[in-house]
Amino acid sequence: MKSPHRPRTSASLLACFLCAFFLKANAQPISIQASAGYVYLPLNDWSNFASNIANASYSKINPNSYWAFSVYYSIGSNHSIYVGIERIRTSASSTTPVATVNWDFQGIPITFGYEYKLITFNETFTPVVGAGISYFISKVEGRDNVFNNTTPRKGSGFGVHLSLGLRWEFVQSLSLVPQARYRYSDGMAFTDNSNDIKVEFTGFDISTGLSWAF
Repeated sequence: MKSPHRPRTSASLLACFLCAFFLKANAQPISIQASAGYVYLPLNDWSNFASNIANASYSKINPNSYWAFSVYYSIGSNHSIYVGIERIRTSASSTTPVATVNWDFQGIPITFGYEYKLITFNETFTPVVGAGISYFISKVEGRDNVFNNTTPRKGSGFGVHLSLGLRWEFVQSLSLVPQARYRYSDGMAFTDNSNDIKVEFTGFDISTGLSWAF
């Protein structure tokens, strides 16, 4: 009388096993990551403009510190998508016999990205590669030492990036994430004039982040 129920019992056990496996594989699908690092920004278009000012000496500060905050969502065991926000800053100056002008640049990219986990060495270290697209909100402030005027200008633009990093889970659910990234961004046009000077946040950065999965 019991034998007809054995297939059903086996199917139930198999279903429970698959369910447990799926839940384990998808445990802790959400994580948050805070990062800080240094970014190198050539500012090519702006540098060309400032360098062409007659009798001027142009200089810029590199590298510069920046920070980022991201929220990740795991899709399976190797794939993740994320949204993040960053703050990038740099500055430059141009000095002539008459005056010195200082510029402060700020970019706030809002990023949608993808990350893929490569072959895992072990349960502790996992190399990752990533890519993403960003929408930039940018601002520049110019100040001169003659009239002590400050002139702000704002703009926006888009950028894409590629990254390579390593996830080191040193305790359960908590990982250290060193990363290197190259980003290309179009010029941040401050007016509708196509010939206007642009500020490009194209550059290379390295950072270290702390990631917490929950």
